[in-house]
Amino acid sequence: MVDTVNAAPGAGRPGEGLDERLLRTALEQLREEPAERLSLRRVAQQLDVSHQAPYVHFGTKRRFLAAVAGTGLQQAAARAAVAVEAAGPDPLHRLHALAGAYVRFVRDSPHVHDLAYGPTVGKADHPRLQQAAADYWELLHDTVSACQPAGIDEADVLRRCAAAWGTVYGIARLAALHQIPASVPADRDALLHEALDMLHRGWQARD
Repeated sequence: MVDTVNAAPGAGRPGEGLDERLLRTALEQLREEPAERLSLRRVAQQLDVSHQAPYVHFGTKRRFLAAVAGTGLQQAAARAAVAVEAAGPDPLHRLHALAGAYVRFVRDSPHVHDLAYGPTVGKADHPRLQQAAADYWELLHDTVSACQPAGIDEADVLRRCAAAWGTVYGIARLAALHQIPASVPADRDALLHEALDMLHRGWQARD
């Protein structure tokens, strides 16, 4: 093995430090297996560096996993922001685009999603995860807020953000686990967008 501190590791991307390469390699492992099966030793071996490299750079396995989750969540938030902007100026279209991006995140990177939002690590375990979660929430907040009629206070906006996220997450997870009965005459995407339309109509309603 090559010493991780004193020797240059295997080839990486230009300007990429070993810490970033460790995170990228771990994310590649999470494409195929959940976080509880992720081996830090195997991550180091793939880079031909000491098995202590993740600990040298991150301190503990929990902190390393939080940084991995934060990196994946940063990427997902960036893709979601692009999708929202591409949807144009209509607030409802932007909300649907955000939901679609989130569903793709759950579908395409389920292990990263579960690591970022599950019980294995917490937001306080690494600033990268904390910042990524805040960025994704801010995007959700701004998108939902733009869908509200005049006069809605911030407390209501926050509750509606949580309701929208819960709706999208719930439908996406139920569909992924094949728990939506076959008798329901709609697929996941149709259910998702119909639910968002129903939420939106409720937000616009006046007492």
